[in-house]
Amino acid sequence: EQAKLLGIYKMSDFFHSCTPSALIRVQGEDTFDYLQSQLTIDMSKLDAGRFRFGLRLDKKGKVMAGIYVIPLDSETVLLLSRGSPPPQLITLFGENLVADDVELFDESSRFRLITIQGNSAEKIFKQLNIEPPSKDKVSHSGGVLSFLDSRLPDTTYSILASENETINSLKEFNSMDWNWLDEKRIHLGLANIPQEIGPEELPQEAQLQKDCVDFEKGCYLGQEVMARIQAMGKVRRKLIPVRIFASNCPSIPSPLLKDGKKVGMLKSCVGHSNNFIGLAILHENTISALEKNQIEVQGFDARISTI
Repeated sequence: EQAKLLGIYKMSDFFHSCTPSALIRVQGEDTFDYLQSQLTIDMSKLDAGRFRFGLRLDKKGKVMAGIYVIPLDSETVLLLSRGSPPPQLITLFGENLVADDVELFDESSRFRLITIQGNSAEKIFKQLNIEPPSKDKVSHSGGVLSFLDSRLPDTTYSILASENETINSLKEFNSMDWNWLDEKRIHLGLANIPQEIGPEELPQEAQLQKDCVDFEKGCYLGQEVMARIQAMGKVRRKLIPVRIFASNCPSIPSPLLKDGKKVGMLKSCVGHSNNFIGLAILHENTISALEKNQIEVQGFDARISTI
């Protein structure tokens, strides 16, 4: 019943195809050492055939980008983003290059990013002649690679395909509305970066430190802040799924108010009239007010509560 109220209906298949927000190829002898200094994950434990989702922080520990890191060989790594444009990522990952043997190339337009879930997945893998990947692994076949997507609901696969004939072989599958999968993602509290957790937020505010920060690795941007928070044990704000009562979706982002005082931000909103959900970041002291329907969206005839 709760799922129906959220607009999350059981479906046996999901297929979505689009150009990646950004796909950057990082290449050169110093690629792994350089990315080790830029990302929150330990590149020394990552090799071809595996992938990790990592973060690029600033010196204050704030989240600048979230990246699927996919090594191809000892000198080549793909950086895939679902939320950052190519120029932004190239600038971000190039700003600390000095004498490193590293080059950055925008490969976004050469690939399609296909997202699948459900009964059609097995058929698609057969058509692409590729094995379904297991957790943290990448399956390769020709110009196609696939992985079990850790930033989307369970059993959701992402596929990068570079060949036109590969794309043509999937024409029988109609690309579906991304909002259906987005509702499931939001319901699980999986943050989209940098739209829902970004330059104003810390990884711990969305529990990203659990899978996306390796605290034992060497130096990287934001490491001192991460270590300090780890020692302290907590942050004061949290990103949580919320239900939004409104006739129209508020503009994003929108300030959240309690008794006229700003207490957080609404970072996303999907759904339809009087049936929206989203992710909001709130100070821990005001989260209990959600249960009492006391949080308002500034400038909108809208209130939010817990899901």
